[in-house]
Amino acid sequence: MENKINFFKENSLLILDLSNSEKTFYQKNNWWQNLQLPDEFEFDLQRFASAESEGRTEKATEHKKKKAREEGKVALSKDIPAVLISLFGFITIYFLANYSLKVLLDTFSYVFENIMTLDINDPNLVYDILLIPSVKIFIPIAIIAVIIGIVANYAQIGFKVTPKAIKPNFKKLIPDVFKFFKSQVFSVTSAFNLIKSLLKVAIICAISYALIIGKIEQIKNLMNIDDIFYCFSFIAKMGFDLIMQVLVVLLVIALADYIFVRWQYEEQLKMKKQEIKEEYKEMYGDPNVKNRLKQMYQTLLNQKKMLGEVPKADVVITNPTHYAVALKYDSIVDEAPRVIAKGEDEFAQKIKEVARQHNIFMYENIMLARTLYAEVEINDIIPRPMYSLVINAYKLALEHKEKEKVGVS
Repeated sequence: MENKINFFKENSLLILDLSNSEKTFYQKNNWWQNLQLPDEFEFDLQRFASAESEGRTEKATEHKKKKAREEGKVALSKDIPAVLISLFGFITIYFLANYSLKVLLDTFSYVFENIMTLDINDPNLVYDILLIPSVKIFIPIAIIAVIIGIVANYAQIGFKVTPKAIKPNFKKLIPDVFKFFKSQVFSVTSAFNLIKSLLKVAIICAISYALIIGKIEQIKNLMNIDDIFYCFSFIAKMGFDLIMQVLVVLLVIALADYIFVRWQYEEQLKMKKQEIKEEYKEMYGDPNVKNRLKQMYQTLLNQKKMLGEVPKADVVITNPTHYAVALKYDSIVDEAPRVIAKGEDEFAQKIKEVARQHNIFMYENIMLARTLYAEVEINDIIPRPMYSLVINAYKLALEHKEKEKVGVS
């Protein structure tokens, strides 16, 4: 199927052109009658494509997650802090109820006992009967709320200062209508949030209904009770029970929201295989270049090792300019000479230089040097067809040594 749907209006029909070979017709009745469409327009389905359909099938790398975090993109559920702040806030109110009531009663007692002597123009009066009692009651609750808010947020994302996240972005001042509708209306997130909101309303209504129905007789009996403090205590306790039950259920929904946010975050950061390759190149360099450098380094190590073997050679077979192959024969171990070093061009010259320094005989034979270099690997014995040519080289090397001995003597 193509990624676009074309709409056409024909008489009383709305035609959706799904592909070149397929058309689906919908009768224009009821709400279709009021649908205002241009004569022809296109709707690009690719705008609402999932990560997989866009080719982003690989999990985000740690490097991309780090960059996203620096930009302020994190998996943060706003429901969890809101629910926890409310939950612990009401728990704090419950445990400090006697303390708060005592503060209020002390304040009322002070006012009623000194009502005839209080000066309403006294600036300290506001502090004594309003500000100070309010601070005593609400400061503990505020401190708990701030602590829970900080813990609930940083427990999800950890602590890290990201200045880039608070950097002003003037592009956000220009509204992107389509992006707004995509993220807020036509998206999985909007559908999840809608279901979540409806579920919250349904739960609150269901719990409230069940709680009130369960205590309806007690509520009716309050009309016959003269103790106002008992009535107030009963209503407060029922309200507290209602709030706690609702908050516990909302906490479960908040945990589900956190799981969804984490899933959505991972989906948004998914990468294409090509993106992972490009990121790897950016961080560690091109793998091909890296392998090439590794090969060059290994070659240098091998060349250094071979140059160390050249002084042990019996003879060095050379092409005058391009090739050099050093041979060593151990009659106890090998049945024929063995190649202990070989090289071409510049490295061949280094082999010849070391051979001169250690007075190793060099035998010039173009075809033999080329053949040995091309066909025999390091530490391999020369093949049998080359025996006669190599024997000739050893014969000349032996004669050279004998002449040197005669010359010395």
